[in-house]
Amino acid sequence: MKRTFAFACLAAALMIAGSCAKAPKTGINDASKRYFDAWVTVHCPDAPQTELGSRITSDSPGTGALIGSLEDTPFVYANYTLTDLAGNVSATTDKKLSQQIGTFAESYYYGPTVICRYQGYLSAGITEMMETMRVGGTRTAVIPGWLTSTATTNYFETAQEYIDQVSGTDIIYTTEILEAIPDIAKWETDSLARFMARHYPGVDSTAYGYYYVQTQEPKDTSEFESGTVYINYTGRLLNGQVFDSTIRDTTRKYRIYQDSKTYEPMSLSWPSSDDETLTTSDGGSLIEGFTKCIQGMKAGEKGICFFYSALGYGITGGGSTIPACSPLCFEIEMLGKNEDGSIDTLD
Repeated sequence: MKRTFAFACLAAALMIAGSCAKAPKTGINDASKRYFDAWVTVHCPDAPQTELGSRITSDSPGTGALIGSLEDTPFVYANYTLTDLAGNVSATTDKKLSQQIGTFAESYYYGPTVICRYQGYLSAGITEMMETMRVGGTRTAVIPGWLTSTATTNYFETAQEYIDQVSGTDIIYTTEILEAIPDIAKWETDSLARFMARHYPGVDSTAYGYYYVQTQEPKDTSEFESGTVYINYTGRLLNGQVFDSTIRDTTRKYRIYQDSKTYEPMSLSWPSSDDETLTTSDGGSLIEGFTKCIQGMKAGEKGICFFYSALGYGITGGGSTIPACSPLCFEIEMLGKNEDGSIDTLD
């Protein structure tokens, strides 16, 4: 009886082990890959496949420089449109298209934008589709979800590594490459130099990537002490588009007025020493170029400062109104200061 029981237990154990060994492994993208492959079979079965698994559905070759690897061209200046597989547009630089689909907003920026190809900013699928493009070219690719995430810690070598480890949403991405940018700082400072030569000839940069033009002399040249000062400002892109202002009439003129905002001079906490930072009165931080401009002004002075994005919003940009790597322009009026906190225009 004991020997028979032992054999029965052994047989049962072998059956359990065998059933475990035969259980199929389920990958994170098994269902997604079946859906993507089926979609491709129906909609673009003959579209060429990239090494990582995207499908190129249309391609108009450019005649300019080859984009190449990330090391060759870390930035490009381009137009793009992103849709899902049903054709619903989720992002575009095309103003007319945005108007047609009802997503247009007057305050948003539309037009070519700088695209950073660094890992964490651009997905592997889009990075790959750009590598063999040339400046002047336009390409559309259907990119599977495992190649669309920007959250991967590194770029993998093979398609299977992405399939096994990364999940995301399938997209259709169309891009038109206008410029290859190997050095973004030089590209921006060259843009600023051309802009200044066209609009303010003879004005030189006072620091790398920074210009200041005084448009009204100060009415009081004494130094500010610590306390509250007041300014009016209007912020623009180099193309002239206004993205923010403290002046109500200006926001209405450029159709960016918002009922929820209060339009009045901005109050700033003036630092008592060089070791302290200029902030808004409620403790908010300011971008470096804006701070640099204000700290050099006196009461009653008006001026315009221009600076590259390293002193502004950098690679990330400022939401839908300020694209990545955008030089900025601020028109600033230093109103002055009263000890009781009231605004003094010094007139």
